[in-house]
Amino acid sequence: MLRRWLWLAPFALAFAPTMEWLVGRWTIGIYRNGHGIFVPFLMLYLALDHLKQDPDPAPRASAFGFVFLGAAALLLVLDSAIKTELLAAFALVLALPGLALVFLGAQRTRGIALPLALGVFMLPIPAGAISKLLMALRLLTANAVTWLVPLFGVPIARDATHLSIPGQVIEVADNCSGFATLYAAILTAIILAHLGRSPARRIAVLAGAIPLALICNFARVTALVLLVRYRGAGILDTWVHPASGMVLFVFVIGALVWLAGRDALRATPGSARPPLSDRYGLAVFVLFALALAPVTVHSYLRLRSDDCANPQALVPEMPPGSVSAEREAEIRRDLDPYQWREGRLPATDGAPELRFTVIRSYDPKQLYYRGTRRIWRDVEPGGDTADWLETEDAKLPVVRSRIESDGRRENTAVVAALLVYEGKPVESGWKTQLRAAPRQALTGSRPMTLFAIRADASPEQRAAAEKRVNQWLVDSWRSYGAICGK
Repeated sequence: MLRRWLWLAPFALAFAPTMEWLVGRWTIGIYRNGHGIFVPFLMLYLALDHLKQDPDPAPRASAFGFVFLGAAALLLVLDSAIKTELLAAFALVLALPGLALVFLGAQRTRGIALPLALGVFMLPIPAGAISKLLMALRLLTANAVTWLVPLFGVPIARDATHLSIPGQVIEVADNCSGFATLYAAILTAIILAHLGRSPARRIAVLAGAIPLALICNFARVTALVLLVRYRGAGILDTWVHPASGMVLFVFVIGALVWLAGRDALRATPGSARPPLSDRYGLAVFVLFALALAPVTVHSYLRLRSDDCANPQALVPEMPPGSVSAEREAEIRRDLDPYQWREGRLPATDGAPELRFTVIRSYDPKQLYYRGTRRIWRDVEPGGDTADWLETEDAKLPVVRSRIESDGRRENTAVVAALLVYEGKPVESGWKTQLRAAPRQALTGSRPMTLFAIRADASPEQRAAAEKRVNQWLVDSWRSYGAICGK
């Protein structure tokens, strides 16, 4: 009994921070990852439903499971320092078939392959990875609503994802794209098709999931537009907006269950209880006890060290009242700064005013992943480019960002950023952090520094603004070297 279950203690402790993060992502809102909280229970139900029919009373084990478990432990160790969280969540999903092979054997694991594969639906999808899909769904929804709303006697015009009705302009945002319902509908259809006993109903469920989710979302957004027309835009700030999403979700899932038929929900007969093997229990315990060490360093003890000799001189504290409480709360929520400073440099002859931000964080991904957009909300998502800035002693990799355009005037704003990690300019944030992860696994995290600068220039000022922005980045790099001893 001890060999069979002792591994559970280090495994649970190693993945506890990951599960805490996953629950946070699942419960942050209903528009993207809300279905994830149900997935573990569905996986468990489907696996037990199959295993109770197993007639083999003997325990089985397969050492092949250590391929999955070893990879999962390695990813967990790397992510303990990198802190992407998503990598550790994938490690958890990868560990499940490994545990099934080690404790249930190959044949039983093949039988529950589908429930194990459903683990990928637990993973939150980063917005950046699906930005193009979200935009396509938004455009599709806006087009459909533009056709549907006039059927109710309301004139409407469309500009990309913006819908104009008398007195109001409504944006079809990511939350109204229907992605959450579409994702949940696909998951539900797979499960119902797996449980279904009729081939025709299985095909109907799988074929109907996507069009059903899309059509219902078109109807939901149309209803919201009509409510705005007759009740005002304030209706979108009430409970009606999120409640409409919940009603949509329930209706789509209910329709899929109806398509699958009552047989799909009928319990499978059987009462067998396949025994767990204890052959490799000690080896699994040792593996995750080792993986627990860096997790303890970074997630439980939170060991940290600063590679700058004088961090307070690099980022002096801002005077009290220099930023609003709302701005400070926003920065601390989005960027988890260890140090943070904002300021302005006055305009000079031919060059506009500069706004700068210097942030140091022990969670580097928040700085290299859309860092300028987290500082300034009007930075265009997915519009970053990289180039090299020549200096006397180094070539600095600079990230250039664009400001979202309203289509009515030329956008001449200049936005740029420089990242520094462990005393060196950073060309690729995630690659740099990945290379540093093995070194920091047991020694603790180090902060990354982001130097961000912005000039809202007129067309005549753009050249001077670019020159001044570049000089500020060069001066920031030199200050870093002088203060931090690099």
